[in-house]
Amino acid sequence: MDLQPLTLHLPETTYQRLVKLAAQSERPVAEETVHLLNSTLADGGVLSADMATQLEQLALLTDEELWKAARSKASEIDNDLMQTLLEKRQREGLTASETAQVQALSNYFNQIMTVRAKSAALLRERGHDISTLSPSS
Repeated sequence: MDLQPLTLHLPETTYQRLVKLAAQSERPVAEETVHLLNSTLADGGVLSADMATQLEQLALLTDEELWKAARSKASEIDNDLMQTLLEKRQREGLTASETAQVQALSNYFNQIMTVRAKSAALLRERGHDISTLSPSS
């Protein structure tokens, strides 16, 4: 496989999240970055029809509803389950069922982050100061 060089300039918070993910998966940052890109591009980078519809409907929400969506996050139970599965994957590997669970959780987390980002963008377009929103809140 031919490798192509790529230089990225990332916000510090994004880079730190990437470093954390790399540590959790026990991969170098560059390898984790390639893994994330491949996961994202696996479906051609196209949003599912349901997700595209959900994002379009965000524009219909009130500002209060958008703030709530922009601050939404996964439950501690889902976060803990994902952490447990990722640790198990590193220690001993996962069953097919557990691998499917990791993929489903990953998709769910990506959906949450996409809705948060779109909600924040809409709030900004509506003239709100979104500086109080943080990537981990």
